[in-house]
Amino acid sequence: MENGTSGTCNDVDALWENVECKRYDLCRIIAPAKLTPYLRQCKVLDEQDEDEILNSMLLVSKANRTSRLLDILHTKGERGYVVFLESLEFYYPDFYKQVTGKDPTRRFSTIVVEEGHEGLTQFLMNEVVKLQQQSKVKTLQHVELSKKNCTLEDEQKKLRLANQELQAFQQRYNKLREERNTYSDELLRVKDENYKLAMRYATLSEEKNMAVMRSRDLQLEIDHLKHRLNKVEEECKMERRQSLKLKNDIENRPKREQIFELERENEMLKIKLQELQSIIQPGPLPASDKAILDILEHDRQEALEDRQDLINRLYNLHEEIRQAEELRDKYLEEKEDLEEKEGAEVLHTAERL
Repeated sequence: MENGTSGTCNDVDALWENVECKRYDLCRIIAPAKLTPYLRQCKVLDEQDEDEILNSMLLVSKANRTSRLLDILHTKGERGYVVFLESLEFYYPDFYKQVTGKDPTRRFSTIVVEEGHEGLTQFLMNEVVKLQQQSKVKTLQHVELSKKNCTLEDEQKKLRLANQELQAFQQRYNKLREERNTYSDELLRVKDENYKLAMRYATLSEEKNMAVMRSRDLQLEIDHLKHRLNKVEEECKMERRQSLKLKNDIENRPKREQIFELERENEMLKIKLQELQSIIQPGPLPASDKAILDILEHDRQEALEDRQDLINRLYNLHEEIRQAEELRDKYLEEKEDLEEKEGAEVLHTAERL
């Protein structure tokens, strides 16, 4: 008896092993709410089990609820396995084929055994009603979705028009932004030019002030030069008067013929003196001749002195004339330099102003 029970348990575990191999896919796809009505009708689940599977706060996801459903069915043994396969065969035929390797037949043997064909019919009718209700819901959802689709299409058209307007506004905005950037660059350039002009104006104002100060200095220098020029002109006048005086003295000096005549007379006197000396040497002269000789000697000395005075005076006159001419040339050059300098300063001041 124990061996039979052990063999049965091993067979049940082997059956559930096929389900456990597909446990991940089953938990990911199966919705427990679909299977529980059939499992309740076949009496493998009670109300408490169904409430735990569907409403437990510990089971937060569909995969957790499906996993708990498989655990509860596993405790029901072979009956739980058979009823679970029938529910898969009815609701998830593809998974039924993956687990069993057989095509679904939809015989529902368990519910027929439990409640007869009337129970199966009632179950199928209930499922048909559910499907009809679901179909109505889906139809209503389809109508609602169609309305929403029409509304969305209208909104899409409006959005498309709005998008076109926005694109037009965007293009206009881009154009305005480019114009703004251009005007901004132009404004910066104008500001730079204004700044340069302001700096140039400040520089010119400073140069003007410096030119005014320089003009004042030049005016003072011109006045000083005029004063100096007047002084030089006065000196030139004085020198000119002295030159005229020297010229008059030169004109009133003894003529060259007179000088030559005096020199000739001097030579003749020398000759006479020598003759007289030669005559006097042989013997003593009489007193009268000696007196005449003294007079002649005195005249000769005076003539020599006069001649020397004339020569010295003539030399001095030549020197004075040379110095006067040098001073005249010097003053004339200084006057010309002053006039040129004054004209250049006035012209430079006019150009600066």
